Amino acid sequence: MLSLSHFNRQTIKGDIFGALTSTIVALPFALAFGVTSGAGASAGIYCAIITGLFASLFGGTNQQISGPNTGLTVAMVAILTSFVAQSPENGIAMAFTVVSLAGLFQMLFGFFKLGKYFILVTYPVISGFTSGIGVLIILSQIEPLFGRSLAELQVSLATLTSTNTLLGLACILVLFLWPQKYSRVVPASIIAVIGATIFYIFAGVDMPVVGAIASELPSFNMPIWDNALAGEMIKSALLIATLSTLDSLMTSLTVDSISNDLHDSDQELVGQGIGNIVAGLFGALPGGGATMRTVTNLRAGGTTPLSGILHALFILAIVLWAGEYTAYIPVAVLAAILTHVGISIIDWNFLKRIHQVPLFSVGLMISTMFMSVAFDLVTAVLIGVFIANLVTIRRISEIQLDNIKLCTAKDAEHMSTPEKQLLASMDDSVILLNISGPIGFGVARGLKQSVSQSDHSKALLIDLSDARFVGITSTIAIEEIIVSYLNEGRDILLSSVCERVRNDFNKLKLLDKIPKEHIFATRIDALNYLKQKLSK
Repeated sequence: MLSLSHFNRQTIKGDIFGALTSTIVALPFALAFGVTSGAGASAGIYCAIITGLFASLFGGTNQQISGPNTGLTVAMVAILTSFVAQSPENGIAMAFTVVSLAGLFQMLFGFFKLGKYFILVTYPVISGFTSGIGVLIILSQIEPLFGRSLAELQVSLATLTSTNTLLGLACILVLFLWPQKYSRVVPASIIAVIGATIFYIFAGVDMPVVGAIASELPSFNMPIWDNALAGEMIKSALLIATLSTLDSLMTSLTVDSISNDLHDSDQELVGQGIGNIVAGLFGALPGGGATMRTVTNLRAGGTTPLSGILHALFILAIVLWAGEYTAYIPVAVLAAILTHVGISIIDWNFLKRIHQVPLFSVGLMISTMFMSVAFDLVTAVLIGVFIANLVTIRRISEIQLDNIKLCTAKDAEHMSTPEKQLLASMDDSVILLNISGPIGFGVARGLKQSVSQSDHSKALLIDLSDARFVGITSTIAIEEIIVSYLNEGRDILLSSVCERVRNDFNKLKLLDKIPKEHIFATRIDALNYLKQKLSK
């Protein structure tokens, strides 16, 4: 969050250069995303201004540049189309109400400290998700490039030689072939936009153009709520909030790795949320952290939130004094820019190594990418994360099961010599169940299986000397073992229950189910008790 400490002579120069450079990079993308969304170029431009300003003022990443991006634009296309189809009169207003609602959800994510959980997504899911977005953005640019929708498209010589298509393909070549060393001075997207605009002005050909942006501030839009569509509005808002959160926090992690700084994830979500609330109220697209623009700002010298604020103000100045000139920018060049973005964000590095990656990870990546294209982005991520977590839990459970051992004197290597001697002296009458490490819910079944296969004619000592956490499911499993032994009239004892585990046991009143004289502070106390009892 911006504070007075961010203003000093040492950083202001770098912030100005960072803001100018990132503005040059951001302008073509803001126009392209706005046009593609269906809300108009101004919706993309004002997204860059509003979210860039408020995310810098209230966010938790010093060098973050926020604005429209690929995933959010793809989602917004679907949301606008859906709400306009269901309510022609109020559909657009409801779509922007969804943007503000998404911002509110993001703020709640931050207030409830959920930021750290959004970045715990396995790489194959992120890879499939971003690659799916890449495919979607490419598909969305077919009509602007070729003048026909995907369903109507039949590639022929006539299609490929239309002026609009040739210009778009030429711009794509420029974007791919422009030398990287020159991009640091003048980005390829700026070269493409300037070249296409000059061609349009002097060639005198008829082709779709962006249209002028009104040189005035956007008007306030009163939010509209429709109870009949409440479920869809909430679902759409959660989609926007999730995508913006993922984009922003992933960009924040990138900044941390470059600047050796540490961002505040929850504060970042609050800042992005405020930006999206205001963006929805003024008819702008939803925004999030923009990695390429943020890195550009960082490399050019931006070090504080002031760079993001200046970035927003520079774009505003351009719109207010030069908005009319967007009337000469061909739509084809913006389609080319987004096609280039779509191709670039597909995870080609993962796909090239697909034969070296475990089959499960390949399947998870491909299925997430397919679901992103065929269904929707949230469904793809939720299913991908669910499957990945199930497999992770199974693997962790297998490791944790190694921490549960039924011991006799022969294999009790972790015990002291006196304990081993005590256990050996009554080996025919006592089994030691040693539980160590954190025990989650995934091992409950294995825990009960281990005990059920043991000799119930012997006393059972459950030793928790090395256990620091026992989940609720495993606690219930231990409770069932205790009740089973007591019902059979067999002796069962507990030893070395640490304070944290004891508190968890007390919540279920587990310790009330076992005689107090069978609960011991240490393992050797329990073994001495059993020795004395057997001697009698």
